[in-house]
Amino acid sequence: MPTLSSVPAPRAWSLRAALAGLLAITLGALLCTSRYVALPGALELDWGLGHMPLAIALFVLIGGISVGMGIGGATLFAARRGARVPGLLLAGAIGGALAGLAPGVLGIAGFGSLHAPYAGTANILGSLLLGAITFVALWSPQLFPHRERPLLLHLGHAAIASVISIGAFGMIAWSLVRTLGWVPSFHALADAAQVIGLLPFSLSCGALLGAIGGAAIGAACGLVGRMSR
Repeated sequence: MPTLSSVPAPRAWSLRAALAGLLAITLGALLCTSRYVALPGALELDWGLGHMPLAIALFVLIGGISVGMGIGGATLFAARRGARVPGLLLAGAIGGALAGLAPGVLGIAGFGSLHAPYAGTANILGSLLLGAITFVALWSPQLFPHRERPLLLHLGHAAIASVISIGAFGMIAWSLVRTLGWVPSFHALADAAQVIGLLPFSLSCGALLGAIGGAAIGAACGLVGRMSR
């Protein structure tokens, strides 16, 4: 049976982290884009050899490297010092806040300023979940060396841990939003961007969303480590 052997993180950890981030963002972007082009009005955008494919490719490249280096580097630093789920959660949040800056500018200031259909909340969340599962599956072995497990079992652990972690964060966030009575609409977000400026708004949103996503991924990596004992 195929196995996934976890060896100590090499000196070239940054390359593995970047590749994990690139693959995760690529799969998420492919899922999101494939569903997006089916929306009314989406095909009115330039989907030939024009700016949309290049913009998506640029987002995948910058976003993947940022996520891989930011979240991967922070969680590896914590794991080498014996951190478990809480420590990896915190490390992922710090790394994710930094990793979310560049994708936030590209995604919000770039794609968000287009006159185009909204991608859909379910589509975005599904794409993020696929990307998170991919990154957790590829990166978590680097955090817990000297453990060998069947490949399919490891992928199952990564999927379960990602769903639990992201689902828990999502439920907490939604409960807080509903309790505080603050459900941001597109117009409210647009007004906020006009007040503070599009670039500061994009950086703030990117850092916040990156911190939340990084915390969820860090916690998921920690759960995978516990499952594989």
